[in-house]
Amino acid sequence: MPKIDLQNLQKMEDDRFAEALAKVLRRHRKARGITRDGLAFQLGLHKNTLYGVEVGIKRKSGHFSHTQLTMTNFIRLAAFFGYQPGEFLQDVLIEAIDC
Repeated sequence: MPKIDLQNLQKMEDDRFAEALAKVLRRHRKARGITRDGLAFQLGLHKNTLYGVEVGIKRKSGHFSHTQLTMTNFIRLAAFFGYQPGEFLQDVLIEAIDC
């Protein structure tokens, strides 16, 4: 796997990471042929949580953003797709750099 440039990471915003996670999640979910609802059920997450992570939601302020995952749920998601957490994070970071 390519090495991540930490200087580039420091310049990125949270929204960029959230969008990258959404893309990686969507790609892996679709590759397995599983629906968002099905994945949420298997992970024990509410379907709205997973929808917010992958698609995003409009906040009361009018700002559109992705729901943030807890570290525990990130690890569960990585494990579901057969990744160690660090490997899954690296996929997300590479996607964030490419955005």
